[in-house]
Amino acid sequence: MVLEEVFRELGYPKRVLRKAPTVVLNLGLTPEKVEADLVVLGEGRPLLVADYAPGAVRSRERRLLAYARLAFPENPPPFVLQTNGREFALVETASGKEIAFGGRNIVPPYETLLESPSPPPVGSRRLLVEEKILFIHTTGG
Repeated sequence: MVLEEVFRELGYPKRVLRKAPTVVLNLGLTPEKVEADLVVLGEGRPLLVADYAPGAVRSRERRLLAYARLAFPENPPPFVLQTNGREFALVETASGKEIAFGGRNIVPPYETLLESPSPPPVGSRRLLVEEKILFIHTTGG
């Protein structure tokens, strides 16, 4: 599944869809590179980070949330979206709460994302926690 195609079908302009940046974790014996599939940009800021993985969607929400906070610590996106292609889970980045679960219909319109305020920057202590969470979810411990 190519997430960019899903967003294009939902009316997102191609110019706002980008490859998500790589986050490097240095907690193991060797650096671990972690990526998500897509970031939606608008007005010079990330609006949503999306990732596709087969299997249980909800089991991957926390990993994606940690990734988004680490990838964009100064200006986190308001939302993350995890999908397996059939099910979609939309999570608020600031609170970590799932706000919608279902099919493609739960993906917010681009205009709605533009109106969503950015969460506050992620504090340095929180970043350390997020790094450990992402490391555990990525490597299995």
